[in-house]
Amino acid sequence: MTSTHQVTIVTEDNESITFDCRSDEDVITAAVRQDIYLMSSCREGGCATCKGYCAEGEYVIGKVSAQALPSQEEEDGIVLLCRCYPSTDIKVEVPYTYERISFSPEGLSFEAEVVALAQISSNVVRLQLRRTGDDTRIKFDAGQFFDLEIPGTDITRSYSPANISNNQGDLEFLIRIVDGGKFSEFLKQDTKVGQRLNVKGPSGIFGLKENGFTPRYFVAGGTGLAPILSMVRHMKEWGEPQKCVIYFGVNTEAEIFYLAELAQLIADMPTLDVRSCVWKCSDDWRGEKGSVVDILRRDLVATGAKPDLYLCGPPGMVDATFAVCADLGLPKERIYLEKFLPSGA
Repeated sequence: MTSTHQVTIVTEDNESITFDCRSDEDVITAAVRQDIYLMSSCREGGCATCKGYCAEGEYVIGKVSAQALPSQEEEDGIVLLCRCYPSTDIKVEVPYTYERISFSPEGLSFEAEVVALAQISSNVVRLQLRRTGDDTRIKFDAGQFFDLEIPGTDITRSYSPANISNNQGDLEFLIRIVDGGKFSEFLKQDTKVGQRLNVKGPSGIFGLKENGFTPRYFVAGGTGLAPILSMVRHMKEWGEPQKCVIYFGVNTEAEIFYLAELAQLIADMPTLDVRSCVWKCSDDWRGEKGSVVDILRRDLVATGAKPDLYLCGPPGMVDATFAVCADLGLPKERIYLEKFLPSGA
C-alpha cells in the first residue's frame, strides 16, 4: 500500500527544504514533481551526483552501481536520492549549498555553439563551446559537469569543463574518444564548427573544499585532468595561497596532452608543481616514469605531507590512490573523489 512521507533535505550551509514523497517514488522524482531540482544527473543509480547521508528515518534503496554506492557506504547510511524510496519521514544531509537547488527547469538548460574541435592526443579531443542567446554567462563551481546532447537525439553524456566561470559563454571540454561510444562517434563523424548543441547544467558535487592553508594535491587520470584544471585555474584566478601539486597520469606517451598548458600554469602560479606520469614510456620520456599512483606514494612517503587530496579518473586509478592514502594515514574526510563510470551504469 502506497503511503506519503516528508523528506527534509539539509544542505551544507545548514539550510533546508521539505517536500512530500510517496513510498513508491524516489526522492529526486518526487522533488521534480514539485518543481524542486536537487543535484542529480543519470537518475539511474550510476553517477553518485545525488549522494547524501540519511540522518533520520527509514527507506529502501533500489538497484545502484556498486561503484557509485559501495556496500560499506550504504551500510553507513549513505544514499543515492534517485534510488531512495522513503518508508517513513526522512532527513537527508547533502554535500552542497542551498543555492545549488533550483526551482525552475528553465535555468538548467541552454544552447551552445561549437567554436573549435581538435585532436590533442591519440585518444582525446578538445571541444570548445560558446553559449548563444542574450545571456552568455557561464556560471559553475570548478569541478562540476554539464550534460551535452547529441543534436536530433535525446542521448546525453556528462563532461566537466577545464575552464572556469566566465561572461563570454565559453566551455572547454577534454573528451576521451571511446571506440563505439555514441558521443565519440558524433565527435568523429558529425561535429562541425557552427553546430549547436543543447547543454544542461551545471551538476555535480565534486569541487574545492575550504580547509585553511592545507596543501592540495590533485590526482588526474586521462581526461580526469579537466575538472582538476578547472579547480587549479580557479585557485589562480582568486590568488589562493595553498601549495598544490597536480599528478597527471596516462598509459602511453601518445596519450599525453596539455603539457604546454600545464607548463604555463606553473609559470603563472609559484605555488604549483606538476608531475606528468606515463606508465608505459620510452627511455626518452622526460617526465615521471611509472603509474600516477606510484609517483604519488613516493612523494607522500618522502615528504610526510598530509594534504587534501582530489582524485578524478577511472575507478581503478581512484580506488588504488584511495588505498595508498589509507595506508599512509591520510584522513578519509580529506579525500575528495570523482570516478568516471560507464554510461548507463
